[in-house]
Amino acid sequence: MAVLVVGASGAIGGAVVAGLIERGVDVRASSRTPAKLSLPESVRVFAADLNEPASFAAALEGVDRVFLYADLEHPEALVAAFVAAGVRHVVLLSSSSVTFPGAAEDFNGSRFLRVERAIEESGAAYTFLRPGGFASNAARWSWSVQRESAVPLPYPEAVQVPVHEQDIADVAVLALTGDALIGEKPVLTGPERLTLRQQVETIGAVIGRPVVVIEQTEAESTALLSQHVPEVWVRQIVKDWREAVGATPAISHEYERLTGAPSRSFRTWVEDNVHLFR
Repeated sequence: MAVLVVGASGAIGGAVVAGLIERGVDVRASSRTPAKLSLPESVRVFAADLNEPASFAAALEGVDRVFLYADLEHPEALVAAFVAAGVRHVVLLSSSSVTFPGAAEDFNGSRFLRVERAIEESGAAYTFLRPGGFASNAARWSWSVQRESAVPLPYPEAVQVPVHEQDIADVAVLALTGDALIGEKPVLTGPERLTLRQQVETIGAVIGRPVVVIEQTEAESTALLSQHVPEVWVRQIVKDWREAVGATPAISHEYERLTGAPSRSFRTWVEDNVHLFR
């Protein structure tokens, strides 16, 4: 059995590759810029573009399963190419946003729903991983933590349940190495609700010095984020923060159910990535 990991340059994709190698799986990886990938020699790397399905022809030869993330413009054509090549199971990195009311009209939810539907309608077996907000979103704060011991935020009391990317990768590896998760759509979260302020305080506790929140207006935050993030994402990020103030988002226990282990905390993520903040 061969598995193709699409998006191996990302934190989750890279962890999926590592987990499959540990299990002795024949792993392949694809990227628009394969020269930028740093993977073990045992991993065959192919140049392929998500928006050019024909570019996957070589990568898909003999592949039984695919790990896919949902950042693509025309999912129907790509999924059809997978099925035509003999792929029988697609494990999709989707989003919990597809479960929210009004998801079909929401920028974030709608793009993930389109990919999910394309896979469902293709006839291929599927597993949809639906994580909530990533703990790794806190990496955006690294520069200001390092230089100013502060994080500027418009809504520091926004509540999240940040999920460690390794938890997502662990479930993906389970799905890619057996049939038990076929047809499942697990929502994955971390083990605890934390405000953005509490996340900032956790970073300070781990690095051993206080880190404070500098409160901003929406306009100030938008201007700052726009220097580094496309406008459509800036609007989504600020909207999500605004709507999360005072919220009580659900805590999923799917990771524990599927793996038998407790999900990793936000503090664990900071400890695993402490170099970002020192």
